[in-house]
Amino acid sequence: MTEADRLAAAMPFLATLSTTTLARLGERVRFVSVPPRAGLLQPGDAVSGAYFVETGAIRVHFLDAEGREGTLYRIGPGQSCIIALNCLFSAMRYPAWAEAGEDGTNFAMLDGADARELMSEDASFMKAIFEQVSTRLYDLLGTLEHAIRLPLEARLACLLLDLADDKGIVKLSQERLAAHLGTSREVVSRLLRTLSGEGLVESGYARLRVTDRMALERRSG
Repeated sequence: MTEADRLAAAMPFLATLSTTTLARLGERVRFVSVPPRAGLLQPGDAVSGAYFVETGAIRVHFLDAEGREGTLYRIGPGQSCIIALNCLFSAMRYPAWAEAGEDGTNFAMLDGADARELMSEDASFMKAIFEQVSTRLYDLLGTLEHAIRLPLEARLACLLLDLADDKGIVKLSQERLAAHLGTSREVVSRLLRTLSGEGLVESGYARLRVTDRMALERRSG
């Protein structure tokens, strides 16, 4: 498999690119593997390229005035970071933290100069990037709406549904779940006890299992 084929397989939103453009991308991207929770960007960093996730995830988060974390959004396979793209094409500094997911991350990286060159020369690449930004921005607005509108229990239910694998396993500790939600471990522990008591989840060491997905979906608001 060529780098271009690998990129096309991993990034469905690039499927509209011409064969020539995809080949150019394949020549210029490099695939990177990073370990679990490795730091990628922090506030004030210059963004040097465009990131396209192949496997795993990238978590973008903030710290409040009291030092508590809160997740802005997660970037999954076939997606890119819209904040990084915006910073890349507008020469702005990155305003948040970005780190690899709990199982590590593999992503394709396109150097900033190459990305800007393709944006200026190839309409199909520009269209693909704009469509990715538009889709991800819509998702981000949904996340912000949930944070404002939904009670914490419903937000926890949404997070568990999003993180659970095909067997219902969520490989995160209560502390890490709390970091995603911008709250304390004690609050998450109390909410999980309630959900566990109702048969929706089963808690274990540094992981839990969703046992009643339909009921949890109803609790997610």
